[in-house]
Amino acid sequence: MTAPRVNLPRRLEEVEEDFVGLWRRMSALWGISPTMAEIHGLLYITGAALSMDDIMVRLNISRGNVSMNLTKLVEWGLVRPVHKRGDRRDYYESLSDVWEMFTLVATQRKRREVDPILNTLRQCKERLAPEALGAGADQPQAQDRRRRVNDLLAILSLIDSLAQRFFESQRGLRAAVDLLVQKDE
Repeated sequence: MTAPRVNLPRRLEEVEEDFVGLWRRMSALWGISPTMAEIHGLLYITGAALSMDDIMVRLNISRGNVSMNLTKLVEWGLVRPVHKRGDRRDYYESLSDVWEMFTLVATQRKRREVDPILNTLRQCKERLAPEALGAGADQPQAQDRRRRVNDLLAILSLIDSLAQRFFESQRGLRAAVDLLVQKDE
């Protein structure tokens, strides 16, 4: 029995389209624009170094949009510029290590979302400190709010500390995931 003949280029194109669409839908989870996700998705799924012109044609987006989003992807470290000998154009390729990609995205999300929360909680803690409240510090309402802020700050600080350790090394993150998976088996 022989396997059915498949039009491989067409199948790869279909998978590429589905994958780029998935990446676009996931952009909200990453905290990035849909176009930025599409560009990254295209570069990741193809595994190829593509020029801005290649990306523009394949995704049907403007040069300015491609340029702006590639700049952000390079800043995040998810994409790197590459040069092809004898070609003056810049090409871009995605990281291929999914652990490294996850770590970079999680680090960016932490910086943009968790760090401001921790900063605000620390400010609240300072403003609720007994020395900042003076005579009202012993009031039950003040004590309750101080406890609530301190409890939330304690758990988020712990999570932040663990995240920092994991993100410092992908091996740390992998080891933690492996440990959790082994425990469930």
